[in-house]
Amino acid sequence: MESLSAGELLFFAVIIVLSYAIRGSAGFGGATVPLLALILSLKILAPMVSFLGIVSALFILRHDWRHVVWRDLLRVMPWVAIGVAAGLYFFKVLDAATLTRALGAFVIAYGAWSLWTAFGRPPEIRPPAHLVTPVLGTIGGFVGTIFGTNAGKFFAIYLDLLNYAKTEFRATVAATLLGLGILRVSGYAALGVFDRDALIACAAALPLMLIGAFLGNHIHARLDQVMFRRLIAIILLLSGVPLVMR
Repeated sequence: MESLSAGELLFFAVIIVLSYAIRGSAGFGGATVPLLALILSLKILAPMVSFLGIVSALFILRHDWRHVVWRDLLRVMPWVAIGVAAGLYFFKVLDAATLTRALGAFVIAYGAWSLWTAFGRPPEIRPPAHLVTPVLGTIGGFVGTIFGTNAGKFFAIYLDLLNYAKTEFRATVAATLLGLGILRVSGYAALGVFDRDALIACAAALPLMLIGAFLGNHIHARLDQVMFRRLIAIILLLSGVPLVMR
């Protein structure tokens, strides 16, 4: 953080505020890590975003915790823990440059899939929830830990198969991400990842995240939803390219 230029610090602030404003108003914040990885190491971003994820989940659950479906939360969390353990191993053994290129490849693939679903009509596949629970739980824990990205998409797929009402869906996703965040932060702390640079990044990002969350609660998304999804997918694709080239 201390080595960033004034322009890069401004970019950091804008991305954090906008990401959490978008997440609060439209439910999406997945471009945070890919964009900030252009100026910061993933070794700093992953623990910072994990910390912010805990705070943002608590922000949601302060009112919605009564709507959490604990049965399904407890069913998926052991698989999340396995994914986190695997992610921590690779996070430790891989250097920052390799992690960044891997993130770029993942973001490009995810952006391409998002763009395809935004423009087309992919076939609807609804396998039994008990069959996909181990897969989605493990992948969500692994991807969220090794890349520090929001793994909510994987858990949203899992919960969508259970046909929850809107309130239970939102609360249970938030509770799952809270559990993932606690596991990730605990693992990062055990690895000694929360060094001086990571702590400075957390301290700088926290008030910016709160500003974004406040704005998100007072902003109603006016963009057409399809156009919004296409825009985000294009941003992900474009942000992934320079990461792969680093």
